[in-house]
Amino acid sequence: MNGRHLNCTIIFAWLGLFSGCSDSSPNEDYAKDIHIPFPTPSLPNIDLKIIDQCAQRDGMVRIPSGQFSMGSPPSEIGRNADETLHKVQISHPFWIKKHEVTQEEWNQFAPENEKRGLPVFTLSGVHLSEICSGTGYVEGTYSVALYESGKEERVVLEEAVLNKGHWIREKSPRNYKVDSGKFENLEEVMNYFATKQIPMVDYMEKLLPVTQVSYSQATAFCWEKTSRARRDLTLPSPFIFRLPTEAEWEFACRAEHPGPSGLGEGNFLTGENANINGSRKEYIWDNRARSEFSVGAFTPINRKKLTPITPQKPQYPANPWGIHDMHGNVMEWCYDFYGPYPDDNQTYVDPIGPIRGTQKIVRGGSFLRTAYECRSAKRAKYEPSYRGSEIGFRYVIGLPLR
Repeated sequence: MNGRHLNCTIIFAWLGLFSGCSDSSPNEDYAKDIHIPFPTPSLPNIDLKIIDQCAQRDGMVRIPSGQFSMGSPPSEIGRNADETLHKVQISHPFWIKKHEVTQEEWNQFAPENEKRGLPVFTLSGVHLSEICSGTGYVEGTYSVALYESGKEERVVLEEAVLNKGHWIREKSPRNYKVDSGKFENLEEVMNYFATKQIPMVDYMEKLLPVTQVSYSQATAFCWEKTSRARRDLTLPSPFIFRLPTEAEWEFACRAEHPGPSGLGEGNFLTGENANINGSRKEYIWDNRARSEFSVGAFTPINRKKLTPITPQKPQYPANPWGIHDMHGNVMEWCYDFYGPYPDDNQTYVDPIGPIRGTQKIVRGGSFLRTAYECRSAKRAKYEPSYRGSEIGFRYVIGLPLR
């Protein structure tokens, strides 16, 4: 792929980033195409340490080439019929992000109207009195939120507190309603801050994984990262940032564990080691000889919300290859269209799914799902334009596909 072709592709991908557009084909009869072979590109003669340096700056880890059994055996509890066990060869190393993409990372590329998180301002008592009309307001740091109730819209200032590197809602926050007689909408409030030269402190909850992004948006994010890396001469051609294939994702998740979980020794998946719904004993999987989950009284763990990405002190352990949150937190878009797995004894080299389809793969489950819905082999699918509250993504550095 030459630079001219890459730049044109980036432009068209970036134009579609915030449109939520689908790149799917209307043809649903795609199963027959899954076995069409595509040539596997040879690994260019590049010192991989150069890629390691680029990956390290982005919080990524190198995954070696190797072979594994993709899918699940019939005996696996929670198994679905579309998880047919088959052999896969990953022929080249690739680099995968250790953590899911955060709102902060997303905001680096997003236009103002698509940035995530409420804006945060430090406001004096005088400013609060002017905005809200009245007296007795306590100066501090407040997020600015727009609430809708029927046809009525109201702007509210809600107290925020800094916690582990990002702003979150105070447990019992002060809430001040903006005077609608002075400020008809959120834009007028923001204009007031600009006029008074009150700088924005930050965005709320910037360390949470970004959600409600479509497949097309996630793909365009990767293209923009590639474009910037090319301009900065930090990522040599032909390597690109992109979404992982379904095979790459499962290979990285398993970290050589054949069972339902790729964490630790691969013998349990509960609210203890992943952000999943572990509220009931039948929702978890635990084959350890002794633990509070498998023996004696059951201790439910169900956080019912996303957990922030804090690389210096992660909430949950990494798998043996150093990757976090492959089980739970948010579902993650993969490159592939959804389609059936092969059911023979061949070894499939670097599979990339059907060439066309109507739904894209997501993997990993979420904070709302049970351990069985967050297994290494569990597959889910959505239309590429779907923006779900459980869906985010992580990216890889690898060779271009198709």
